[in-house]
Amino acid sequence: MVLCAEGPARAGGFELPDNGAQALGRGATFVAKADDGTAIYYNPAGLARQRGTRLYVGGNLYLHSFEFQRSGAFPDDPNDPLTQWGQRPFPVVTNSAGPFFAPFLTASTDFASLDRLTVAVGAFGPPIVGNRTFPLAIRNAPASSRYDFVQSRSTIIYPTAAAAYRVTPWLDLGFSAHLVLANFDQTTVSYADVGQCKNVEYQPCDSTSTLVATATSFAGTIGALIRPSANVAFGLSVRTPVSLEATGVFTPGKPRNLDVNLAPGQAFLSTRLPLIVRAGGRYIAMDGDFELYDLELDATYEGWAAAQGDGPRIRIPSLGTFKNIDSLVVHGYADTFSVRVGGAYNLDAFDGIFTLRAGGFFDSAATSFTYTRVDFDTLTKIAGTFGLGYRHGALGLDLGYAAIASVPRLVGTGQGDVRPVNGAQGGKPVDNNGDLLPAVNEGAYRGFTHTFSVGLTVTFDELFGAPRPFHYGNAYEHGYVAPGDEEKPEKSEKPEKDADDPPKKPEKAPKKDLEKPPEAKPEKKPEKKPDKPLEKKKEWWEDLDN
Repeated sequence: MVLCAEGPARAGGFELPDNGAQALGRGATFVAKADDGTAIYYNPAGLARQRGTRLYVGGNLYLHSFEFQRSGAFPDDPNDPLTQWGQRPFPVVTNSAGPFFAPFLTASTDFASLDRLTVAVGAFGPPIVGNRTFPLAIRNAPASSRYDFVQSRSTIIYPTAAAAYRVTPWLDLGFSAHLVLANFDQTTVSYADVGQCKNVEYQPCDSTSTLVATATSFAGTIGALIRPSANVAFGLSVRTPVSLEATGVFTPGKPRNLDVNLAPGQAFLSTRLPLIVRAGGRYIAMDGDFELYDLELDATYEGWAAAQGDGPRIRIPSLGTFKNIDSLVVHGYADTFSVRVGGAYNLDAFDGIFTLRAGGFFDSAATSFTYTRVDFDTLTKIAGTFGLGYRHGALGLDLGYAAIASVPRLVGTGQGDVRPVNGAQGGKPVDNNGDLLPAVNEGAYRGFTHTFSVGLTVTFDELFGAPRPFHYGNAYEHGYVAPGDEEKPEKSEKPEKDADDPPKKPEKAPKKDLEKPPEAKPEKKPEKKPDKPLEKKKEWWEDLDN
């Protein structure tokens, strides 16, 4: 929790596959494997086969670039001293934020005695690009994207408790309970037109405002992991949707040419995060209890249409002069599908286990051309991934990298439907006369993301002693010992005497009268020899010899 508080994941960008160094390196395929601390996120059933007490510490580092070249030119009058940029082409705007780190922390245990139950606690953020920041101005001219998006400093953290149980040697079930803590801190630009604006998007009519609000909610992830044989495994997990009803304060900025009384007001933000379904199958090549390599194919569904088909809604009862503002941040999201493929190859090397990973994935677009905008990277994504791992005794280190290309998109004239919000008209996208304001999202979009991931696993049982064998499972699982097959210590022929052992009692002497001297035995008289030698008896075999 302390680590996550230092640098939580921020809801400033659309989700990118995915959390965890091991998963990322293998094309974000992990639902049928889930054998480290990130199982509380991917598939909690994967905890059931994680023996011992473990700590997982990791995170993703994002380097995200995104740019937008708006079509057309500023509609202003270049002769107006307040709008000297008038009639110039719109400049390119880019995300100016730097690298962003999203941590992940999990602790799990089987209490050093359980073979079928594992519990865990942890905290993480969604795998998204945070600190997205677009400029308010470029070369002494207003940015053409200012009515769409400016900056987000919002955070979402999932403190989580999870448990998994081995129902049978081939079936594991698990559940994660998530507390969702959201803190929204957004900077936006709206339009305030009560008849004083000279033209559409007149910059002196801009109002730069901030919204700070918090919300608490709950969600759950249920998972199953099926391994009917040593060579085949299947995984399934479902995360429930998340409803966020945030309450906070909206602080408006006064436009330069509008003489009105604007005061901070209470604000209510309503938004949702989607249902997520993951399913996958894995082939595993085994050599006894050693996994040589595996290949996995996963599919992911995210229900963004139901979650944000219309978009987040902001309601502000009063801002001084302006009353009953009800603004919809148009998103028009669609459900997304992802296909992921990847695997790993394990080598017994460097006095441990060295792992090579590779994979790739395809994510469908979350929006149509009509609703493309810069606040989230909703473009189609194609990625290639690579990873390394090394395990020695109690320690395991994983590294992952993903090169994620957002497929460029051109929103043509007349195709866009993202418009400025007019606070003077109740937050509607209309001017003083009730006419629709022009679209501000028509133009060219492109993006690229480099994601680096690291994960460290410590197994305390092996750190302080030999790992405990377990007795419920399968012969191909490392550490499994069939009940009754435990090795017994061999008996030594002459055990060494322990100095702490009590001295043995002396053996009892035979019953003798030790006080009396032994009596002298009488002298034995020689036997009397017979006068005549005895005749030897003839045996039966002597006749046979004859």
